[in-house]
Amino acid sequence: MSEMIAVEIIGVFSLMFLGIVIVVLWFTHANSKLEHSKEIKVKKMEIIDKHFNDMVRIECPYCKTIYKIGEPSCPGCGANTKNILLPELPE
Repeated sequence: MSEMIAVEIIGVFSLMFLGIVIVVLWFTHANSKLEHSKEIKVKKMEIIDKHFNDMVRIECPYCKTIYKIGEPSCPGCGANTKNILLPELPE
């Protein structure tokens, strides 16, 4: 009789342990898939930004030179056309 109760208790605890292990493995797997999908999205955005920056060109308003967006100033005249300061009009 006491052996039967001991076997039932061990069985219940082993089933609980097995259930907990399955749940932990399932959550770990789901979390790793989520992290992997975030990494893929970041890589896609980096590729899109790279290709977009390669396609976009800036035209200098002073010398009409066309150059890439990554350059800090106009290669033709040296003007910093990304920060154009317009003169203030007198009142």
